[in-house]
Amino acid sequence: MTHRATKIIAVLSACVLAGCTSEPPAAQPTTTPSPAPTTTTTTTAPPTTSRVPRQIEPLPGGKKIAATLCRQAQFPMHSAVVGWHGVATSYVQDNQRVPDRSWEETLRVAPDFKDGPMRQRPLLIQAGVPENHVVIKDLDAFLAAVDQELEVARTKNEAKVLEVDRKLRDARDNFAESCGAIQS
Repeated sequence: MTHRATKIIAVLSACVLAGCTSEPPAAQPTTTPSPAPTTTTTTTAPPTTSRVPRQIEPLPGGKKIAATLCRQAQFPMHSAVVGWHGVATSYVQDNQRVPDRSWEETLRVAPDFKDGPMRQRPLLIQAGVPENHVVIKDLDAFLAAVDQELEVARTKNEAKVLEVDRKLRDARDNFAESCGAIQS
């Protein structure tokens, strides 16, 4: 493992333990004094995302699943997003070529990001999540995004880096939302 990958994993581990999220902290309301000293106006910054919450169907019978079933898949999902940003997206966003060592690192490490979610899939189903439920579809979308990431790394296709970044982020965020809606 390269020094950069080791640092990314260390930061991710610390972040997960501290409860970090990929979303920036919500803007705090600010008060602005008006001409009359007894009146204040509160304003809140607009949200930083255009993400619209989805309607997630409950599990049959209103059953809930253990939160650990979600978390075991979420850590590698978040790691994949952060890792891809570090080895590819950041270079493309800076109009730089992605180094060969980054493509090689992706080919070596990205399959590991699939392991956790793949292990959780049958456990989610065993816990009562139907295979056609949005949680399973979101998990499958993440696995497909990692497959696309690997293909982009194999072909060194910089034109597809941002598309993969978006798919990884969307799949991670969608899974967090859908799994969160059915967990106890």
